[in-house]
Amino acid sequence: MDTVGSFGRTVADAVLGLNAIVGEDSSDAATTLRDRRQEDDYAKFLSSKSSLKGAKFGLPQNRCWDLVPDERKHVALQVFKAIEELGGEVIDTDFPCAEDRIAGDGSWDWERGNASQSELTVVKVDAYNGINIYLSDLLATEIKSVEDVIAFNNRNKGTEGAQAGDHPAFPSGQDNLLDIAQTKGVEDSTYRNALSYIHRTTRNDGIDAAIRHTTEDGRVIELDALLLCDRKGAGQQLAAQAGYPIICIPIGVDSAGIPFSLSLQHTAWREGALIQWASAIEDLVNDLLGWRPTPMYKDHKSKNIPIDRKATG
Repeated sequence: MDTVGSFGRTVADAVLGLNAIVGEDSSDAATTLRDRRQEDDYAKFLSSKSSLKGAKFGLPQNRCWDLVPDERKHVALQVFKAIEELGGEVIDTDFPCAEDRIAGDGSWDWERGNASQSELTVVKVDAYNGINIYLSDLLATEIKSVEDVIAFNNRNKGTEGAQAGDHPAFPSGQDNLLDIAQTKGVEDSTYRNALSYIHRTTRNDGIDAAIRHTTEDGRVIELDALLLCDRKGAGQQLAAQAGYPIICIPIGVDSAGIPFSLSLQHTAWREGALIQWASAIEDLVNDLLGWRPTPMYKDHKSKNIPIDRKATG
């Protein structure tokens, strides 16, 4: 499943961060896989908008582009038109697994499918083991396990929100932690079946299939990357479940002051390609739309965020 990447003010900044964190880590099994690939310097892939000539990008439709709100589509379409004017192509495509892995409203559904298909089955077990490994190495604390965290929250429920209603930031309490603890980190047959199913559907029948696009005349072409413009989940969800690289570049701010981005996806070990195309599109967007506006989060008071009204006046 997914692992952490880097954040940056620009693609170039994020690449410098990637160069700093990439590498084998004996405490992280995902970095020591036998088929693992790594470039000596990812900055060599940075490019400009001129490289977009001849590029072919796929735009997944079903439960992806079909569900993008009109105001975000309006901005994205400007970018797509500019790509085409530079000699690139944006081609309609689809994830064969879309109706299986993506909810009807496009949102990220952790519990989609039965227990042997659900992402939550895998996440709960991995979280238990990962949290315990992390906590076991900490010094100057008595909290060494998920169970210790739960006990701490129970002792400090007013600030930690152990039970539903204790704290507005945690409306359902620590129910997720309790579910995680219940697994004891056991990678049983249900876990293994779920992980296998998720990888097969999001890789073979998902991103890999969409990248190998079949044209209307029956030809199979290799796309340079997939483009998504959602904020509900599909733009990140399938890549996270597949364990494939993804990069997001901001392209605008909606009427509520919330930023939105283009997500670029590719198959395993293709970080270099994503850096090339993301930096090229970023260069194009800056030239076309100017430097991105600052997010305002105008509607933040409608969200379940505790606010000290005395402090805010």
